[in-house]
Amino acid sequence: MESVISLFTTYLPYFVLVLTLLVFIHEYGHYWVARRFGIHAEVFSIGFGPELFGRTDRNGTRWKVSAIPLGGYVKFLGDSDETSTTPSGIPLTDEQRRGSFFAQPLYARAAVVLGGPVANLLFAFVVLTTVFLVAGEPYSPATVGVRADGPAARAGLRTGDEIVRLADSRVDRYEDIQSAQFLYWAKPMSVEFRRGGQLLQGEIIPQLCERTDRYNNTMRYGELGLDQLSRPVVGGFAVNGPAEAAGLKVGDLLLEIEGKPVDYFSRIPEIIGGRAGQPLVVKYDRDGSHQETTIVPAADRVVDCAGKEQLIGRLGIRQAGITELRGHGVLGAMGAGVRAVWGMTTMFYTSIGQILTATRPVDELGGPIRIAKAAGEASHAGWIGILNLMIALSVVLGVFNLLPIPMLDGGHLVMYLYEAVRGKPLSLKAQELGLRVGFALVIGVALIATFNDIKLLLR
Repeated sequence: MESVISLFTTYLPYFVLVLTLLVFIHEYGHYWVARRFGIHAEVFSIGFGPELFGRTDRNGTRWKVSAIPLGGYVKFLGDSDETSTTPSGIPLTDEQRRGSFFAQPLYARAAVVLGGPVANLLFAFVVLTTVFLVAGEPYSPATVGVRADGPAARAGLRTGDEIVRLADSRVDRYEDIQSAQFLYWAKPMSVEFRRGGQLLQGEIIPQLCERTDRYNNTMRYGELGLDQLSRPVVGGFAVNGPAEAAGLKVGDLLLEIEGKPVDYFSRIPEIIGGRAGQPLVVKYDRDGSHQETTIVPAADRVVDCAGKEQLIGRLGIRQAGITELRGHGVLGAMGAGVRAVWGMTTMFYTSIGQILTATRPVDELGGPIRIAKAAGEASHAGWIGILNLMIALSVVLGVFNLLPIPMLDGGHLVMYLYEAVRGKPLSLKAQELGLRVGFALVIGVALIATFNDIKLLLR
């Protein structure tokens, strides 16, 4: 019940705000390109259903906000419906025909259809480029800490190795490794890594892992047994954690735990994991002064990747952030923006392909409730969280609409490709049949996504 209340009080306002902006950008992309070709837009609507309020501009376009905030549309002169799939059949004057959508040449109609997805992708690119230019691109070195007996260790990797390629893709940052973990959770992954001046190769067999975060979201990924190689500096504390109670402070550098050297942060769980409730002597450096204290790790019950429950020790500390901000000039920022948008695009299509081939479970499909929930969760990270969510959703909205499904922009483009090859359009009967099939597919996906959303909400 608490989750349902949170949906309406916390998540919904951010959901409406984010979705309204992204839908406006998408539909304005269609509208802007259409105006370049002299096509008249009769209606520009944010949302579906009954009109809540609106106005008619001097060109005769009705701009309105409708009652159901789950999308939007632009209805051009001569359309039979909001999808611009089939002509209306209503007789038009010669002047009206010049401004109607279906009287335009093929390239103009295709450009109008592409305008929406391109606007979403362009929005994400412009925002990312601006952020990278002004603040810098987040960057974490791909030098790794290797956990004993993990998949990476069995593949021959050692702490201090630098990952160069993973799963046949170039690795520039540690974030690239995390993306590969999300996409390939059971498939063997080729790995190329640098040790000193030597370039080595191997194969990592990930272990499928499933975790639930603090928002009750299930995350599946391939556990590689790798961590960011970061200094064991205290970056923060868990609430009521034993380390803070024992006198540690943010910025302290851990040196030893029970006489064992702490070479990097992810060594800490290896040392204390099986010692919950046992007093441990911890030596640390504070502003050049070596000190020590005794900490009793708190017991934490966790489920490992094999589904086995374990009792492990926790100091209740968080590592200091090691992500750098890599500065760029204008061209460098644009290149980084292109790479980021391309990375999100390929991740989306790869995930969809995995769902269709049953290598990824269908319960990962999410709908409006999950988006609303994500928007509310992003708000806890402030404007940066909201901005990241808007960028990701803008890319998803753009590339989803390019799927070759009738009713979506990609379905229109497939029909135009047929028309270009055959020299004549699909018959109205075939177009209407395609529209029904596309509608059924979209509704089916929406029902599955909503069912998944409700399950998530009721956990």
